[in-house]
Amino acid sequence: MDDLFFWLGIVFAGIMMILLVKYAKFIHVQPKVEAERRKMKEEGTAPQEESSENNQ
Repeated sequence: MDDLFFWLGIVFAGIMMILLVKYAKFIHVQPKVEAERRKMKEEGTAPQEESSENNQ
């Protein structure tokens, strides 16, 4: 029974390490995604403002 808990502990620790690496990659990419989203939003609002001014 002790061996079972030992191996379950090792599997759990391995899974947690994998998830930690995936989360670290996700956090590392977030600023880039946010910058792209902000850039697209800025580019998207400019043509809308121009078109609304032309319609008035």
